[in-house]
Amino acid sequence: MVPPSPATTDGDRMTQRFEVAALGSQIPEPRTPVPPQSDLLRVWVSEPRPGVLVVAPAGEVDLSTVGLLRAASYRAVEAGPDRVVVDLSGLTFCGSTGLVVLMDTQSHAVAHRVTFRTAAAGRPVRRVLQITGLLGVLAHCDTLDEALGDSLDEAPGDTPDEALGEPREQ
Repeated sequence: MVPPSPATTDGDRMTQRFEVAALGSQIPEPRTPVPPQSDLLRVWVSEPRPGVLVVAPAGEVDLSTVGLLRAASYRAVEAGPDRVVVDLSGLTFCGSTGLVVLMDTQSHAVAHRVTFRTAAAGRPVRRVLQITGLLGVLAHCDTLDEALGDSLDEAPGDTPDEALGEPREQ
């Protein structure tokens, strides 16, 4: 019996993680711990105006760095702003675990009645969002300014209340 090659085993595990996460579950822990590598990713959170928090990761989001993005994004949502925007312009790579964190953060935001958007992905990251069909799902905006737009300019269904099927107060 020939053992599976490491590349096949890792690829199968990554595929399983993405499939599980796509169903709304957390990413399973790898059998071999992956040490966090904060030198590959930095995440800043800013408040460009009251009620709006921008999470700005810079570097690479993969299995070894995804925890940093998850922690910063969840803390931003839990701070109780009206809107959280994840500015993707500083990312040079975003693996499937990063996509799962963006989807999980969006769900977390809806649960906390916070509007969520992504913005300004560079070509490699935008291509991944496009291929996976997540541009529309994540309410992606081409620029950060567009994502920060006035709340009066929001399209129907853009607010967390309407995402939950509740009418918005006029």
